[in-house]
Amino acid sequence: MEFSSTRHLFAYNNGDNITPGMGVQIDPGYGLSQFWDISRGRVTNTDFEQHHATLFPQAWSSRMGRFVVPEGGSWFYGSPLGAALTFDSSGNCTTVGLGSTFKLTTVDQNNMTFPALQIIGNLAKANDLTDKFIYYTGHYKGMDFTCQQLITIQASSADAYDILISVVGEDGTGDDVLSNDNDWVKLTPSLQRAGTPVASSVSYTWQRLIAGAWTEIVSTAGLVEVNNTDHSLKVFNAAVEGVETFRCVAVCNNKTYYKVREISDVHDPYYIVDYCTHTDSVAPGETAVFRPKVINRATNSQDTAHSWIFGYTLTKLPSGETVKTGTGSTFSVTYDEIDNAGGNTMTRIEAESN
Repeated sequence: MEFSSTRHLFAYNNGDNITPGMGVQIDPGYGLSQFWDISRGRVTNTDFEQHHATLFPQAWSSRMGRFVVPEGGSWFYGSPLGAALTFDSSGNCTTVGLGSTFKLTTVDQNNMTFPALQIIGNLAKANDLTDKFIYYTGHYKGMDFTCQQLITIQASSADAYDILISVVGEDGTGDDVLSNDNDWVKLTPSLQRAGTPVASSVSYTWQRLIAGAWTEIVSTAGLVEVNNTDHSLKVFNAAVEGVETFRCVAVCNNKTYYKVREISDVHDPYYIVDYCTHTDSVAPGETAVFRPKVINRATNSQDTAHSWIFGYTLTKLPSGETVKTGTGSTFSVTYDEIDNAGGNTMTRIEAESN
């Protein structure tokens, strides 16, 4: 058996594990990155005033075996340690300066209703082109968790290229988690120049990260299917054990661009808890150490019936370039390694029983 995982946040209490994530709904062909055209002084893509983005907390309970609706929580803009966003009885934001930017709403998914925040105004401004974070801090059965979503802001130029990947699941939502209600996920890429889709002279291929190496995907019915018309990748639950990592490669005018995406499968009887000493940031001089364990989902305890061998791959994002690999019961990542990789990395853990 083989299972895999990437670095996520976990909260532990009374035998239950809460894995926080953020769901996203937005019009097909649009993403959460905003491009600001300096010469024209306006957003080129995505214009949230025209294409509202809806964020909603996705907290996975290992005990329940599904996403759970928070029993309460608050939305934050910029930092989860500051003042929470405030709203009136109609859901309109009343926080000073943000009234035309956010609005409360709800999202119905898998027969549950989740609290949601709709972005109705642009976050990119002429005098502020820094990346933005939106947080939801909630609680469930006495356990606190924080979901976060990055909104990248880019000053666009003629040479600003990025791959936008639209995600849709079998249940019709933008969910990249395979579950009892979602047996496949479809990823559709679009190379964009300064926020505008490149309509021609682009070739796409899909790859999968296996044992530290990117391997080109061969279309296999019912597992992974590549559509040569819209260049999409359709991934079925039988092809995913834990968390699998995929990469889209776009070539245009002899230049290559990359975008990495992860797909999780919560059907599996086992999953990996990484027991990392750090959350999502490492300070200068510090080292993050992983001490993973394989957990039996049925008993919610460490699996001792099998002997597990762990392999690790540290990659640079968004290119997916391998920084280093390792095996064993622990794996260390230093601040310098992260910094030298541009400050944005992903650690993939693979577990194999012998």
